[in-house]
Formats: sequence, structure tokens, C-alpha cells
Amino acid sequence: MSRGPYALLPFLAGVLAAPQARAEDYSLLAACPAGNLLSGRRPTSWQDTRRDLALLTDETLAPEGALWDAPLAVLFDTGAATVTWDLGAPTTVNALAIQADANDRYTAWGSLDGHDYRVLGHIFPVPNHGLRLRTIETGGVALRYLRVGEGVGDTSFSVSEVAAYCQKPTPFPAQMRVGNAPPTVVPKTYWDDIASARWELVLALIGLLFLWWDRWVSRGAAIRPKEKATGIFDPVIRSVQYLATALGLGKIGGKARRAILAVLGLVAFLTYFNFGYFHFPNFIHGWDTFHYYIGSKYSRELSYDRLYECVAVADSELPSLRRRVEMRKLTNLRTNILETTADILAHPERCKQHFTPERWESFQRDLVYFRTLENARRWDDAQTDHGYNGTPVWNIAGSLLANLAPASKTQVYILNSLDSVYLAAGCLMIAWAFSWRVLAIALLVFATNFPSRFYWTGGAFLRWDWLFWMIASVCLLKKQHPIAAGLALAYSTLLRMFPIFLFVAPVLAAAYHIVRHRKLPPTYMRFFAGAALGAALLIPAGMAVVGRASTYQDFVRNTMKHSGTALTNNMGLRTVVAYRPSEAGRMMRSEGQTDPWAKWKQARLDSFHRSQPVYFAAVVAFLVLLGFAVREVEPWAALALSATFISFGVELTCYYYAFIIVVALLCLKSERLAFRLLLLTAFTQFAAWAPIKGMPTWLDEQYTLMSVATLIVFIAIAWEFISQRRLALASVGASASGGPETDATTREEPAPASRGRVHRRRRRR
Repeated sequence: MSRGPYALLPFLAGVLAAPQARAEDYSLLAACPAGNLLSGRRPTSWQDTRRDLALLTDETLAPEGALWDAPLAVLFDTGAATVTWDLGAPTTVNALAIQADANDRYTAWGSLDGHDYRVLGHIFPVPNHGLRLRTIETGGVALRYLRVGEGVGDTSFSVSEVAAYCQKPTPFPAQMRVGNAPPTVVPKTYWDDIASARWELVLALIGLLFLWWDRWVSRGAAIRPKEKATGIFDPVIRSVQYLATALGLGKIGGKARRAILAVLGLVAFLTYFNFGYFHFPNFIHGWDTFHYYIGSKYSRELSYDRLYECVAVADSELPSLRRRVEMRKLTNLRTNILETTADILAHPERCKQHFTPERWESFQRDLVYFRTLENARRWDDAQTDHGYNGTPVWNIAGSLLANLAPASKTQVYILNSLDSVYLAAGCLMIAWAFSWRVLAIALLVFATNFPSRFYWTGGAFLRWDWLFWMIASVCLLKKQHPIAAGLALAYSTLLRMFPIFLFVAPVLAAAYHIVRHRKLPPTYMRFFAGAALGAALLIPAGMAVVGRASTYQDFVRNTMKHSGTALTNNMGLRTVVAYRPSEAGRMMRSEGQTDPWAKWKQARLDSFHRSQPVYFAAVVAFLVLLGFAVREVEPWAALALSATFISFGVELTCYYYAFIIVVALLCLKSERLAFRLLLLTAFTQFAAWAPIKGMPTWLDEQYTLMSVATLIVFIAIAWEFISQRRLALASVGASASGGPETDATTREEPAPASRGRVHRRRRRR
């Protein structure tokens, strides 16, 4: 006998009471209202998003193809970004319509209890660009909570509208308002990173023009119409001469020219710091500071291979970051290969066993500060770099300073300002040992060199200390303090290792003296003794601070690992010989892989191994050239000239090419070297700009091109010293035979730096 409507009561009670009821059971109760279930509904939870989330459910679409970050879109900062809505009760969902960035994939989930989510479907990338509307048909799923997000693609994620339907409208997707979506309004600025780079190119050209003009005026500003042209640029040069004469520029006195050069030097110094805009506008380089501050402060616990692993564990202990960490890719610092975090999160004890509870708490507290320095996406991306690489000797100062207090805005600003002090002190050293004129020229070269711009390591933690001590070494040797110079270069070497190549030319010069004169000059003897003393003092100190007997073994292993990892911003002879047009990054990068650059990296390594005979032959050839160049030159000049060998002897990341300021000190010997260096720095800016169609625009090819130019100029500089010695010998020979000292067409005019008062040189007996 039927019991009417009450017959379903036992069944309903059972469904409602079952704690693990299936979604199919709920579908019997789920409502099925008409219209957009999300219309005007605010989300209940979200992660890693920017802008007003009401934009997602206001039933206003952006025009198809509008910019991905148009004002009508919500930006998803990371691949873990999601937005969740509560529909208020179990509801059947048959279809979704989502307008999002066209070249990314997004996922939709549903849940009945807000804890266990199941995938409803994906919206996949579609052709063209910008915001595009796509749909998902779920087949009728009962849910109360709807979640959308976790973009996969180019890391520029955005969603402009989400609509959910039980009763699928006709037509589908339903018609909605189309809002105005003009291009995103960017605050207008006349000074940014691009403008700064273009200005650096202009400044290099201004420096070239000034040096030519100053030399022309100092030689009498005379135009000799009948003089035979000898170069392809002579017509241009003579045209400029006529113009300068017509403007009266040949009559400007030496005092005014010196004032102009001083202004150019000051402008160059300010240019390097982007006239106080630093990183437009922040001073702190958060990415770099994170690596060196955390890496040194916790060097005992992290060594060289646990930084990203332990950051992942610490981040995962915060509920708001757990999902982001699960989706994070990071570099395995034992192999330099990108991997997922699955194994790390499954075994957090591998990291935490190296910390005491107090140190782990301190580590977590410091990470809170560093996460505020970067947005969510950039913080995750920072874990794909190559870790902390400070030497044990660098760690002496790094560890002691970082451990003075917990990470804070005040502490980090003070510590990161030390590099600016180092650079200012280096400038004072150059002015003291050489002259303000040499300083101004060196700053012009330094500030206009694209590979070593402030962008890379400016505003970071003790990243220019090696440069100061390298500069100090040359300056001290110039002022006849060889022991102190050796100590300074030893410290610079133990801070970054590659400055060891500055010993090459002094060794060659000392060997030449021993062979030629049967004795080692006292200056070189004291210089090498100072270097040995520095190494004897600093190496044990580095081991003592880290407190681990294997610290140097760990560092060597870490360095060897990096030498086997190709980077897009590497420079040097090795970069050049490993380059193959068919293996350029633009052709080999694979976005779908865990490590998109893995194939390119391996190709670069394989190409270098096949080219090793060419590489070593070129190194030996330059060593021979350098050996001839340093014969009978002053020790300081041999030391500065030795810096050119760095490009041949080791492959470095581009920002270490700040050492070019040391090479620029050689302009004291001949300002023709300054012309060549400024031509080089102007070319690096031009190559990075790539204004001509067909020029490379990917970093790996651009830095290869800059490497070629740098090697050519460094060879020309070494050859200049050989040529000067030949001219000097010819002059001596002509004087001895009673002939003219030298031919008028080949005589080297005194450099402007040599004019003015005569400096008396002290001789130590």
C-alpha cells in the first residue's frame, strides 16, 4: 500500500545522515535553478590574486582578444592561484563559461563539503591572444563549492569572467554585457629600464666624442687639407673637424675641457645607479639578497644544496602556501635540474634534521620578510635559480653580518648599502693612485657596459666587494705598495675565485725578468709574498666560520656543478666556441618540459666538449700574446692587463664583467685604449637593443655576440702594448744611429692625461 509523499522520508533521512554520501546521492536533492549560478556572488576564499574579485561574476565580458591584463580581468599571480565560491546549497552544474587568457590552461573543481574537490574539467588554450571565452560541459554534477584557477602556461595568468549553469542557456554561452577594455593604463614615466639602457648607449657615444675632441684640440685643432686620407672613416672625421672648427670648438681651453670631463665622470657614476631610481624604483634587489643573506646566515644548516628544499618545507608549513609549494618547480641544487617538490614534501625531515628548533624558527621568521620583497610569482620563480654560491671566505663577512639581527627592512637596507660604499671607495682609490681624469674615463666605461648594469646585482648583499679589492690591488701596486696589493688580490680571489686570473700576467712578466735579467724584481717578489700571506690567513678563517671541515670540498663540488651548467647570460671564450646557430635558445627551449631549458643546456655542453681543442688553442694563443705584451711594463700595468685574460680563461655570468673598470685603468698608458673600450660598451648596448631587423633578441645569442666583441677588443688592447714597445725600440734605435727620433706620421702624441704638472716618481731602494 502506498504511503504517499511520506514514503521518501526514510530515504531522505538516510542520505542526510550518511557522513560519506556519494555525489550521486546528493544529485537527487540538488537544486537546478535557471540562470547564472554565480551572478553577483562573492567568492568565499582565494589565493594569489590581484584586483577586485567581483569582476569575475559581474556578467560583464571583456571584448574578445582584449589584453590579458585589461582592467576587467583579475590577475592570478602564480600557478597556484584559485578562487572559490559557495553556492549556498548542493546545486547541479551542467556547464561553465570562463573568459581567461587565451594561451593558458585553467582547471575547474567542484566539492560538496569544501574539503574534497574533484576536477570538473579544463579550459584549454585557444588560438590568438588576449582574453577569450571558453566553455566546459560537466554532464550534470552536484556540488556546493566551485573552484577555478591553477593556470598552466606562460605564467601571465588572468580570468575576467566565470559563469556556471544548471539549465544550460540557449544560445550557449549566454549573452553578457561587453565592457570597455582599453589597454591597461600604465603610469607614464620618462625614466625606466629601457630608457636607462638607451641613455647608457648615448653616454658611451658622448664619451667617445669628447675624447676625440679633446685629443684634436690638444694637438692644435689644425685641419690640414692636403693631408692624405688613410682610413675609411677619414671623410667623416674631417667633416666633423670642419664643423667643430666652424663652431669654435677648437678654441676651448684646457680648463673648460677638464671641467667637462669631470661632469661626464659624475654623470657616469649617477648613471650606474639610474640617477637614484635603482630598480625602478626600489633599491633592494630582493631576489639576489634572498640567496646571499639566507645562504650565508644559515650556511651551517643549508650548505650549498639545501636552500630551495628547506624554503619549500618552511613555506609548506603555512596553510596559505601549501598548495603553491605543491605546484612549485625548483632547482635541485645537487644537479642543477628543475624538479617538482613532491619528494621534498614527502620527506621534510631531510631538511629539518640540520636545524635546531630555535634556528628553524629563526629561518621561518626571516623568510617571512623576504617573501614581502617579491610578489608571489617572483618568489616561486626565485627557487629556480642556482642557489647560494658564496665562497667560504666570502661567508666570513656574509655570515657574521647577516646573523647580527633578524631580517628586517632596516637591517637589509644597511647591509645592501655596503656595496655602494665599496664602489665609492674604489673610485677614491683610482683617483688617489692614478688621477681624476683616469677615474672619469673608467667610470664612463664602467657605467655604459651593458653586461654589468645595476640591474643584475645592484642593491644586493656584498656583491661588489671583490671588485673593490681588485681595484685596490692595482692601485696599491701603482703606488708602490706591493705587499698590500698582493693581500688585496688574494682577498678578491678568495671572494669570487676568478680574480685569480689577474696573477697570470704578473707571473709572465716575472718569468720574463728571470729569463732576461736572471733575477726576480723585488716588486713582484713582495707582491707574490703578500698574496701568499693573504691566502694563509683567510682560508683557515673561512673554514672556522662555517664550522665544517668539508666546507672547501663542498664549495669545489658546487663550483664544478655550476661550470657544467649552461646559462643564457654566460660570457667568455667558452660561450663563443660552444655556440651553434642551430642550437640557439629560441629553437631549443621546450615550454612543456619540467625544465624548458634542459635540451638547450645539454646541447651547449656537448658543443663545448667537441670544441675543446679550439678553445685551448685560443687560450694558449692569447697567453703568448699577453706574454709579449707585458715585457718591460710596470707591474701595475701587467696586473691590469691581466684582467683581459678573464674572458679567455673562464666562463662567467655577465654581471662579473664589471671588472672592465680595471682594464680601463690602462688608459693612463694610452687613451686609444679608452676609445676601444667605449666602442665596446656602446656595442654591447646596441646589441642588447637590437633595433635592426634580424639582430638576435634572445639572451643567449645576445651575450654570445657581446662576448665576441669583448674578446676582439681585449686582443686589440694586448696588441697595443706590443705595438708601443716596438715603437719605443724603434725610437731608441733611431736615436742611437743619429737619425730622427721617429717619423712624423707614426709618432705617438702624448696622452692628455700626461699634460700638466710633472709627477716625480719615488724609487725605493
